[in-house]
Amino acid sequence: MATSRGGSLRRSEADLLQRFKPAQQAAVRFAEVPSMVWVNDVRGWPPRLWLADDFWLIAHHDSTGRPRLGPVALQLGAAGALLGELVLSKRIVVAGGQVRVVAPAVPSDAVACRIVDQLLTEPEHELRTWLRHLSHDADRTVAARLVRAGLVVKGGDRRLFRTAAAYRPVDSSYAFWRSVRLKHLLADGRGQPDWSDVLLAGLIHAAGLFRAVLWEDAPAATVHLRSCLARADPSVRELIAQVGTLVGDAVLAARG
Repeated sequence: MATSRGGSLRRSEADLLQRFKPAQQAAVRFAEVPSMVWVNDVRGWPPRLWLADDFWLIAHHDSTGRPRLGPVALQLGAAGALLGELVLSKRIVVAGGQVRVVAPAVPSDAVACRIVDQLLTEPEHELRTWLRHLSHDADRTVAARLVRAGLVVKGGDRRLFRTAAAYRPVDSSYAFWRSVRLKHLLADGRGQPDWSDVLLAGLIHAAGLFRAVLWEDAPAATVHLRSCLARADPSVRELIAQVGTLVGDAVLAARG
């Protein structure tokens, strides 16, 4: 009997949750640390991820590494996540369409360091300008950081008449878990996502991937996300809104 892709994914999700039932019974802890998402589980997976790394793993297929979004939405979402790391770590403030560096000390991450340096060098640009600028290579920038972390490998993605550069997760179960984890934080409306998770979910929503991650739980999860965002830092809300606006503008432009 044929099985739908949705049914197959739901079974995979159930298998993964059963596989790591000890971690769930221990109430898998997510500690709130600026700009990072923490995970504890029985596999000894990486204890933390940068926000943009989490976005990348959710926005790409867990085994092939192929994008689950169109190129514009993918790049803008990744750019938003890179700026979001600086918002969460209290290095920048977003207000009135502007970006202001409030903690110019050199970040520990090389990517964040480069972005802060650019923001300090050209402070006159608006948020939308920075998102567009960073979106030129945001996906590749994040993928390269994941390669350095040993979570992603670079390989050839063979397509008709050409071979395009591609990256794929080293551990497809870990990559799939990032979506499952977010889904279960938001699905029943009772989860307690930290601000990294709220921003991550908001960017996933703004990029147009929310329903693909949440499936039938998307309506309830949307209500829960809106409730969380109502209490979030204004910089978080404005960043998500601007990414959503730019993605929407790109969709309308493509339709002519």
